[in-house]
Order: sequence, then C-alpha cells, then structure tokens
Amino acid sequence: MAIMCLTSCNGAPGGTTLAVGLALSWPRPVLLVDADPGAHQSVLAGYLTGRSAGGKGLLRVAEAHRDRRPLREVVVDQCLSLVAADGAGPEGGGTTGDRRLFLPGFTKPTSAAHFAGVWEELADTFERLGDVDVDVIVDLGRIGPLGLPAPLLERSALTAVVLRSDLRSVMSARVHLPTVVDPRVSTGPRGRTGLVLVDPGRPYPASEIGKALGLPVLAQVAHDPVAAAHFSDGATQHRRFEASPLLRSIRNAASTFADALQRSTALVRS
Repeated sequence: MAIMCLTSCNGAPGGTTLAVGLALSWPRPVLLVDADPGAHQSVLAGYLTGRSAGGKGLLRVAEAHRDRRPLREVVVDQCLSLVAADGAGPEGGGTTGDRRLFLPGFTKPTSAAHFAGVWEELADTFERLGDVDVDVIVDLGRIGPLGLPAPLLERSALTAVVLRSDLRSVMSARVHLPTVVDPRVSTGPRGRTGLVLVDPGRPYPASEIGKALGLPVLAQVAHDPVAAAHFSDGATQHRRFEASPLLRSIRNAASTFADALQRSTALVRS
C-alpha cells in the first residue's frame, strides 16, 4: 500500500502545485501521476516549463491495457524524471532507480471518459510499486460531475481534499465530498480521507472547518504565491525560498503523509 490521492473542489487553489511540492519534498522514492480528467497538462506546462512528454503518458498505458500487456513495466517506461540527476531541474526519462518520477496525464478532455476499464489494473499496479519502495501521489484534479475513479480511492491509503478556508471553498467541499467519502470505500487504514487547508484562518480556523465538514485536517499549507511559482510554473527559486513559509509547510506535510503511507503499508503486510 503506497498510494495517496489529491483532489480539490471549486475555488480551491494549488492542488497541482501542492502535488508537485510534495513529490519534490518526499522522503522516499515517489511517482507523481497526473490523472486530472481535464487534461490541463499542468505539470508539463508548469513546473516542467513546457517540456514535451515525447508521447509518454496515460494514453500509452491505456494502449498497453488494451493489448493485455502487464502494466507495471509499461507505467515505469512511460514516466519522466521530475528532477535532474543533480536535483537542479527536470531532464531525462524515468526508471525505478530515479527518486522522483512523473507520469504525464491525458492529452484530451474526452480521454478520461474512455479510461474506466483501465483504472482497476492501473490502481493495482500503483499499489504493487510499494513492493519496490516507491510511493505514488495521484493528482486527480478537481472533483467533477463524474466523480473520481473508485479503484484509486479504494486502494488509496490517504485521500486529501485541498481547499481554502473561505466560505466559498467550504461550501463547495460540502457539496462534493460525498463523491470522495463513499460508504463503499473502506474507512480503515486503506481509505483514510481528510482535508488540506491552504491559507488557514482566513477567515475560518482549521478546527471549525474540520467540524463543519466532518473530516480531520491533515495538513495546513501557507499561502505564498512567490514561492509557489517555482512549483506551479518552474520559476527560479528566490533567495529566501528555502526559508519560505510555503516550503516549510509542504515539507511538514510531505513528512506527515509519507509516515502515514508507511504505517498503512506495514498494517497491510502484517
């Protein structure tokens, strides 16, 4: 068990920014998956500054599933390296020896609708990457009218819903959360769901939001647009980036989430 899912509701900023930040701060080898059904290609166009995927991504995974090829090797082959060997920036292809991999997402908004039959095997493949000590962070984008892929939620050790602390975000989360907190999904260690608050306390505190939505607040992330530009658009790190509130809060969240996934894996294997 090594899967974490990230999603957001209307008005929630920075879900993909957070996903990239977590992947870059993760204490173990990690695979970041762009599973946004909107096919926005936010990581390629943002943090990777317009880099071409070279035809790699979920479309090739779907083709392999159609051809009945095992997905584990296909998934790794379809990955890019999220950072260079020296950690300075993105380059090259991906292997399980890389610490931070990226699986590009859909290239057309209609593609996700035809992916339903693939999610089950793909979720199983992500889960089995835990056997080689690779954790998986899946960026599901915003919750849409079709909901979220049930196989991913069922196998996710942790599902985090990203939202602001304002009324618009909280009300949107209240409407969409039933899509995530499905009674058919396990509520044990394999299906914990919680909130990530961006810019907490403006105006509502974490405790009040958690009580209103009936979910625990797993992490709180600083609102720091200047530092966030590095993760969202590949901007050069500014002089005080390492000491920025955003980076500190993302590193704390990455440590907390990675520990949660490790505990979940230990429970499943025991």
